Amino acid sequence: MATPFLVSAFGFFILNFSPEKHVFAQPNENWDDSPNWNLAVEKIKELENLVKIQDERISVLEKRPTMSELRSNVELQETIQRQNDRIVKLETRISELEVMVTDQKAEAIHIEPSEEVPDFGLNIITPKRNFIRKERLLLQPTTVPVESVAFFAYFSTHNDASSRHQILAFDKVITNIGNAYHPHSGSFLASRSGVYVFIWTIRLDGNNYHTTELLHDNNVINSIYLNPNNAIGGTATGTAVVHVNQGEDVLIRTGNLSNGRIVSDTDGRSSFAGWLLM
Repeated sequence: MATPFLVSAFGFFILNFSPEKHVFAQPNENWDDSPNWNLAVEKIKELENLVKIQDERISVLEKRPTMSELRSNVELQETIQRQNDRIVKLETRISELEVMVTDQKAEAIHIEPSEEVPDFGLNIITPKRNFIRKERLLLQPTTVPVESVAFFAYFSTHNDASSRHQILAFDKVITNIGNAYHPHSGSFLASRSGVYVFIWTIRLDGNNYHTTELLHDNNVINSIYLNPNNAIGGTATGTAVVHVNQGEDVLIRTGNLSNGRIVSDTDGRSSFAGWLLM
């Protein structure tokens, strides 16, 4: 890669040291001591160093993983997860088949007809019966080892949410199995794909009114509306059952009709909860 730069440098040297501008060196003149010659040599060395640096940068860039390689790694991880789920299901099925095979292995205990016991001088007659005893293996209920995901959080104090499409970050976390709920942002980020149940409750009083929405991957799934209208305060609760893929988020935000504060205290909490159903 340095060759084009050396050729350019040599051309530069020829153009700048033409007969029109400079006097030819005498045969006995020492070129090593010529300022122009030394300057040209220095320029060539600088160009060589520049080419070397560029070659090193290009080499580093070529070693970086491409987007296709990164996508391949993600697809490989997803394939491994699916295979692990299938292995768990197969192990459960094998356990069920083992129980069925054990049930079918019945041992028949056959007691022989009457035998005489001469030692006591008595004839002890044993009834002629055939006893069949069936063995059944008693097992504890089989539990499929799955990664549990569940959370519950609420507002630790009243929340001013007068603006439209404001994300409600329920800051007081009571349960967070799997660490999928993030109280600072108010979003639930699915750590695994599956069907989830989500429930949220909003408490209002006075002339405050709100529409709140449950968003899944930036799509509105369900919404609720409450307006006490300066009468008795109350609560509204929304529920949604959603299939969420790994890495997708679920959150609660205000809707188009929003005014005033959302109430949350010991008399009634505004909260958000969810868990993995299957």
